[in-house]
Amino acid sequence: MDQCKALALEFRKNDPSAFLIQSVFSDSVRDSQLEAFPADETFHLPIDLPFSYDWIFSRFHPKVLVLMAWDTWPNLVISANRFNTKVVLGSAVIGNRKKGIMGKLTKSVFKHLDGIFPSHESFYDVFRSLVPDQIPVKVLGDTRFDSVLKKIEDNAKIFKKPKNYPYSKIILFASTYEPCENLIVSLYELIRSKNPALLDNFAFWIFPHKTSPDRIISIEHKLQDANIIYQTWTSTPFENLTAQTIVFDVLGVLAFAYQAADFAYVGGALHNRVHNILEPATFGLPLMTGPKIYNSPEAMILEKSGSLFIVSEAEDIFQILNLSENDLETIRKQNWEFVQSGRGAAKRLYEEIRKL
Repeated sequence: MDQCKALALEFRKNDPSAFLIQSVFSDSVRDSQLEAFPADETFHLPIDLPFSYDWIFSRFHPKVLVLMAWDTWPNLVISANRFNTKVVLGSAVIGNRKKGIMGKLTKSVFKHLDGIFPSHESFYDVFRSLVPDQIPVKVLGDTRFDSVLKKIEDNAKIFKKPKNYPYSKIILFASTYEPCENLIVSLYELIRSKNPALLDNFAFWIFPHKTSPDRIISIEHKLQDANIIYQTWTSTPFENLTAQTIVFDVLGVLAFAYQAADFAYVGGALHNRVHNILEPATFGLPLMTGPKIYNSPEAMILEKSGSLFIVSEAEDIFQILNLSENDLETIRKQNWEFVQSGRGAAKRLYEEIRKL
């Protein structure tokens, strides 16, 4: 939704009278998120069946359907064509659907599009090969960059570690799942056995992807079994926290807590797919994640540039923590500059849509 929100705000700024409809399919999007979205109508999409969308097009008669990233529902695209609605794919990424049966299916859907706007130049050739020459393919960038930058720049909140916190460096583990937490425990045990002096410097801040009571209890049990002393965010006033490991059992803090960190591990990519790396990159943090980054062009780009590291076991993280300060400074600069270079994608996409 971050990608859509950036585009919606561009419309609100330049064409306030435009009637905007925001739809989502994932049930992970909360109703409160939809209600807060800057659109005139919001709803969840039905299952992608041939006539599932007729009521939407009959009621609203949209001029343009903007799909984002890789969400090209075949029946939605074909329904839009039947109702003479233009269809574009913005902030486009290709993922793993360019070969074999998936490649053929992708081609059959893409031929119904009126424009494809890749998120990065590295995707241009693939998209160009998947559609006829008359369908424009133009690299505009990823509108999510604008959302992330706006979110951070519009909020002057300063987040610092507790005043008398006894650890000089913080490894922030973001959007963690059980495999990530297993890795954290393994890392702690490795450092404890291999170089215990590091434990005098490094703290471990854990931000679970979900903060439901059962997840927090599961993490606490795991830490207790490993004899790792911890505190939770809600257990003690933040300024009084002193534990080496802190479990943040609330939402809404992560995007700003990156300010206090020295390294960031982003979860999801050990077992499924990586979560948002743009927020920690905005603060210039050296990045770590698992191997499943196919869904994230920015992760793939930064991995190639050497400022995001693929980690699968504790030893991988241990090596990164021991990089020289010169190497770390280069990485910080690269990551910060990368995010800044993506600024303005929403405006570019808005301008292309206005031409349709």
